[in-house]
Amino acid sequence: MQPKRVAIVADWLTSRGGAERVIAALLEAFPRAKIFTTVYNPAVFPEYKGRVAATSLLQKIPFLNRRHQLLLPLLPIAVGSLNLSGFDLIISSSSAVGKGIKKPTGAVHICYCHTPMRYVWQTKTDRRLIRLPLGRLLINWLKKWDLKTNQGVDYFIANSRYTAARITKNYHRHSTVIYPPVEPSHKPAPSEKEDFYFAVSRLTPYKRFDLAVLACRKLGRKLLIAGEGPELGKLKEIAAGKETEFLGRISDKEKIKYLQAARAVIFPAEEDFGIVPIEAMACGTPVVAFGRGGARETVRDGQTGVLFIKQNVAELVRAIKRLDKISFQRERLTSQARRFSKAQFIRKIKKFVEKI
Repeated sequence: MQPKRVAIVADWLTSRGGAERVIAALLEAFPRAKIFTTVYNPAVFPEYKGRVAATSLLQKIPFLNRRHQLLLPLLPIAVGSLNLSGFDLIISSSSAVGKGIKKPTGAVHICYCHTPMRYVWQTKTDRRLIRLPLGRLLINWLKKWDLKTNQGVDYFIANSRYTAARITKNYHRHSTVIYPPVEPSHKPAPSEKEDFYFAVSRLTPYKRFDLAVLACRKLGRKLLIAGEGPELGKLKEIAAGKETEFLGRISDKEKIKYLQAARAVIFPAEEDFGIVPIEAMACGTPVVAFGRGGARETVRDGQTGVLFIKQNVAELVRAIKRLDKISFQRERLTSQARRFSKAQFIRKIKKFVEKI
């Protein structure tokens, strides 16, 4: 396919993360493309000035730049209100509502799926929705809407084999795997590793940083945790010692320094893909990761890190002890990270579009 006008659809553009990296790479792949989204925060994405063609009516509610999920029932309506007339190729980057856009007649819609809608298919990762008044009714309504909007998707691309399996299970659709872009622009530090372990992410329950805290406490190892979130108080309580230090929110530059210096990065969550392990390997640092989800596809056990199969403290302790006995080669670590570069992503996306 040789598209004339390309529309890039985002669930929302209010903070930077993995989905937003995909948006940025898609805009490089298609320089004349326009962005459509429900809510856009220009203070966070000043580089998109002039690229955002339209937002929904929710844009007029100021606080939604930070708390768009508060109006979750309105997000499907908001994305459905976007007018993409005149565009012949639509690429949605979606883990929620983006794929629910209304496709113009004759257009082709490719959904780059980070995960089937979390709110309805992964309710265990966020039980707050279930606890809301009429929460289960809302989940059931969103599930029906999510399945119905699949009719407007011509092709699915999954961000990992793990996600592809879930697309098959939940949507009964085939998908092609193209890993998201993780640009390894930083290099391993020339100095020796320091004697600490590092974990970084938003502090939410499913990230399972409690396992990292308890494992390092049991082993007497120093653990540095970067990030903010609702689990911070609980994690501080169970730390109860000098082994764990909480850094709070850190800059990208600071994160790279910690990734370069750490003895290893601990990644105990079950993620659809997971960017942190790639960033760690790009810095020449091995990863101790839970062996389910995307980490199973990115971390090579015994070569670029260690995988533990059961998500509990005892298994993580054993994995850390095993990592201590392995001598990791920096070139092997950085070579593995390069497999997930932005250049690779752009090349594969363009090739996919050309073939349809």
